Amino acid sequence: MTTTGELLLARADALLDSPDGAAVGNSARLAAFLARQAVEELIDARCAVLCGGQAVVGTQKAKLAVLKSLDTTPAGGVLIDAWHQLSGFCHQHAYQLSPTVGEVRVLCAAVRDAYFSGIRSGTVPAAGDTAGT
Repeated sequence: MTTTGELLLARADALLDSPDGAAVGNSARLAAFLARQAVEELIDARCAVLCGGQAVVGTQKAKLAVLKSLDTTPAGGVLIDAWHQLSGFCHQHAYQLSPTVGEVRVLCAAVRDAYFSGIRSGTVPAAGDTAGT
């Protein structure tokens, strides 16, 4: 089953591999934005699993707090760290360099490996699966 998070990560990877049109020169920042959306989808799904199927309503930082306090798997920490790093990549400041393609690619791979490997091995329940909580 392909989730929205997986699709967004795949699109981010495709953008990093071959930017075209308006994405040329901005592909890393645009891919970071897509990857952050993917991480937010995965955080929502994970929070719902941790809270017994109930969606966590609130800001993203509130969801991160729920994830940090309830998730005992390594995937929770990876999602939290990736969200913070990708958020920094999404914001453009005149005094900062843009993120590199390599930096964004590493974060996408870390999220994919930690979260989706955990789902396949059973250490991170998939969205809607409350058997692991």
